[in-house]
Amino acid sequence: MIKKKQPTAYEKTKNAYDAYHKKEKQANRDMVKTQTKAIYYEQESYGKPKKEKEKLIKLRNKWLKSYDAANKRHKRYKRAADAAKDKLGKLQTAKTNRAEVADEITNHNKEHNNEGHCAIYRSDGQSSTVIFISPTDTESETSSVNITSWPVDKGSPRYSHARTASESKSIAGLITGKDRAEANSKYKQLEYWRDHHTELTYEGDFKKSHLLISELGQSFTDLRDNLKVTITFSYVRAADVTSSTGNKSNVKKSKSTKTTAGSRNKRYTAITVKPGDTLLGLSRKYGRSVAWLQKVNHIKNPNKIQSGRTLYLSKKEKDVKKKMRVK
Repeated sequence: MIKKKQPTAYEKTKNAYDAYHKKEKQANRDMVKTQTKAIYYEQESYGKPKKEKEKLIKLRNKWLKSYDAANKRHKRYKRAADAAKDKLGKLQTAKTNRAEVADEITNHNKEHNNEGHCAIYRSDGQSSTVIFISPTDTESETSSVNITSWPVDKGSPRYSHARTASESKSIAGLITGKDRAEANSKYKQLEYWRDHHTELTYEGDFKKSHLLISELGQSFTDLRDNLKVTITFSYVRAADVTSSTGNKSNVKKSKSTKTTAGSRNKRYTAITVKPGDTLLGLSRKYGRSVAWLQKVNHIKNPNKIQSGRTLYLSKKEKDVKKKMRVK
């Protein structure tokens, strides 16, 4: 079976923009139509007898309400369309910049030059700037994992007690320019990316995206046009962080269609009705009215309740601690 190709982020945003823009135009047409109708009935009411005038004024008010509703829809869809348009522009910019970066790296690798063939550029595609470096001294990567030093429960998976601590990449080499001023300009760009915590991609003996510059330095030598630099990248690991309020399967729930404000879809404590119990007695004991107990428990006849049935009485107060999971 051929797997259906999923639309790209650009295609999804383009489809969303087209849909919102279409709804915006329709809402605008509705505004014109309803406003025209309201003006028509307003003008028709001039000089008419009282009864006929009141009828025409009601029609005018009806179309004015329709106009207000269309106006609200128009504003809502316009905001959504503008947001989608802005996102579309950013995605288009990123798409264009990534293509330019790929072309620059391809053309650079075809030529013989002193700049080296290892490239550094932004991961998000918001710039087409590429800094080339020649790693003459080192090009390495290291990673570490935090593993518990304490005994774990017998039968518990060991991997549950380990977590990646850090992953770093180190490069030491030369940045070259036509002159020292151009080399300094490239180093300034690296400093800007470091200070603004910009996510970068490095292409060399290894390729890695979502890197942040954690260390940047240069050594002053007698090289005329080259800068000797050291760069340490740290990899930013992504994870899905979700929250849970624990197991709610054992919590009793009941719904009431007509109760006091705020008491619908709440959780309640429950008891088992014993022989001799009455709604009046239970209402006095638990501080709930007989009418409230009827509605929450769906009791038609307040004078007849069966022993052994479950009866919901009051809101259950239970603090449930939130648990955080990272996967």
